[in-house]
Amino acid sequence: MFAKSRAQKRHTRLMDVAGTLINEAAICGDTKKVAPAHVVALAFGQLQLRIEESEAAEYLAAALVMRGHSIDHLPAVLAA
Repeated sequence: MFAKSRAQKRHTRLMDVAGTLINEAAICGDTKKVAPAHVVALAFGQLQLRIEESEAAEYLAAALVMRGHSIDHLPAVLAA
């Protein structure tokens, strides 16, 4: 039960990280400049979490889609 709660909290935090990056990029007018590496860096900087770039790409894609943006520019890793 605690593991599920911890996983859900981690997921929420990482979605927030990706969302923050997208929201800031949207203000500047180009969400396509946000890369998985940015999610990795911000997750470590804000949350002290080390994540792989492939995981970061999944969070970034989810956050983009939730906000109505295209994910066509993201790496093909997501297609697998």
